[in-house]
Amino acid sequence: MNSRATNRNIRRPQIGFCGLLACLLCIGLVDGLYGQLQPADLLLVVNQDSPTSVYVANLYRRYYPAITDDQIVHLYGLPDASLSPAEEIIDRETFEQQIAAPIRQHLLNKGRVNSTKAIVTTAGMPYRIEDTSYPNVIVPGGCTVYPSSSITYVNAASVESELAVLFQIDPDSPNPAPLNNRWVNPYQGYRNCSIDQFERDILSNRENMTWFRPLVTGVTYKSAVMEGSYNGYGVENRHFSAGDIYLTCRLDGPKQQERNNAVFAVRDMLERSRRAASPEAGINPLQAVAVIDNVPSSSLDYNRIVNLETGTLYNECSPGGPSAPDITFPEIRSDYPSAYFQMTGVYPDEDTATVGLMSAGHGLTVIHNDYPNDQWDQSDLAGYQALVALATYGSHDDAGSSSDYLVAGGPGGGPLFCMTYGAVFTAIESFNAVTFFSDVPGGQGKITDFLAIGGSGAIGHAFEPISDAIVDNEFLMYNLLADEDGDGRGDLTFAEAAFTALPYLSWSEVVLGDPLMRIMYSVGGVACAKPLTGDVDLDGVVTNYDLYLITRVTGSSFGDGIYDDAADINRDGDITSYDIWLAADNIGGTDPNAFGVEASGS
Repeated sequence: MNSRATNRNIRRPQIGFCGLLACLLCIGLVDGLYGQLQPADLLLVVNQDSPTSVYVANLYRRYYPAITDDQIVHLYGLPDASLSPAEEIIDRETFEQQIAAPIRQHLLNKGRVNSTKAIVTTAGMPYRIEDTSYPNVIVPGGCTVYPSSSITYVNAASVESELAVLFQIDPDSPNPAPLNNRWVNPYQGYRNCSIDQFERDILSNRENMTWFRPLVTGVTYKSAVMEGSYNGYGVENRHFSAGDIYLTCRLDGPKQQERNNAVFAVRDMLERSRRAASPEAGINPLQAVAVIDNVPSSSLDYNRIVNLETGTLYNECSPGGPSAPDITFPEIRSDYPSAYFQMTGVYPDEDTATVGLMSAGHGLTVIHNDYPNDQWDQSDLAGYQALVALATYGSHDDAGSSSDYLVAGGPGGGPLFCMTYGAVFTAIESFNAVTFFSDVPGGQGKITDFLAIGGSGAIGHAFEPISDAIVDNEFLMYNLLADEDGDGRGDLTFAEAAFTALPYLSWSEVVLGDPLMRIMYSVGGVACAKPLTGDVDLDGVVTNYDLYLITRVTGSSFGDGIYDDAADINRDGDITSYDIWLAADNIGGTDPNAFGVEASGS
């Protein structure tokens, strides 16, 4: 690791607490903190041929018991993507026949086409759709870099990004959208606009859409499919709006081939997300920090904010309106300093680390790092609780970070950062979601590495996205962390914040995390907290009852119907007397951030 500058002044400016803590603790219990996106708005997708997918779906329902059977769609005939990188890939025909068509039919049969606002896929489902023109765009555990001049013909996609436009790509639609290339996302660029604020009439609206592929020139502009009346570099009179899409998130995490162990990563992610939304834990805004690490190794394209008119900072909500704003010429700006500006109201200085406060985030600290030849780790954040958001160039930074920088780039070769509950991550790395297997080598960091070190959500790329498809962190961070109404909670859920930050749909992006996660500003959980060894019922203390819960399922193995991951203390897929011994060794141990929600499936 390169040495870093030593003259930083990144200590957090002092502000008054203003009675925030007392107010926040009076708001209510976690069950009331789902936000405007509710469990009733979800559709949970299960690969019945994958024990991992079935288990993860059941686990998710234990965290959200309000999800009904009508909100579950069971798919058959798919490979089990928890086994190897090859099974993570499907062809276009398999996606349409085995995934898209059954989900459409389920939504139609249950009368849930418009009432469903978010689709949740599960570990064990394939998530990479191979290209029909360029066979090496999608390969197991990797991707071939195709020339940008060929982008018009690429039709590869992540399953999750394609499901966002499920009915528009229906081949039986009277006006199916083109599959080649990416689509402009009509939800991108909105600030503090819940998905509930957009009119939803998906089946009717799709018949009125007119599809264009605008002619674009120059290095910065890349071809994309837009909808409306073509006008120069943009479109007007659009029908396609945020109310016509599904917010799609995936419940998955790091695993090793043949071991089916994504369930443990998902369990940890869901537990952290639950605590992020709780008044008993949440995040402490006076100690947490969001980091925008703006140190690229080379000059990359500025992002093209395709849904904003030139000179526009963000789109405002138009309640009840069916269409997205007219765009005659798209806004172009550098995303990282713009993210800092949106959060703090000022632009960061160059060649230094600029520190500001997010007033809409109860004084949350925001740091924009612009030091040359620099890589950050935990020692840079001494005095803060932990990291709540990170945007970075990762292995493309000018410090020459290796591909394992997240898990081994910190002090002593440990994790790069310590996390709050609810922490989220993006990186300008084209291949950070080409596989979810931690034992498959690659030249760039992986979004699953962020979950492995304590993160709760991330957005990555299932293949080469081309630079202007990179996540707009100015919308992700602001929308996840802003509390404009002052009730102590972030105004949008993770799924909403993530999708306002995606320039394109029907493309490479994968949103990893609980769509209902919502930040609560409160006392703050213990930094770098890990699950308490032996606390099977998650009540905050290891007792003889926890040992009893393990004993009840001793002898079971993953996938046998009896197995309970909470009782598998050493997480090897088998529950034995050794697990009882491990828990007994911690009798009397306590977890100050647990708060008594039964999480065991037994």
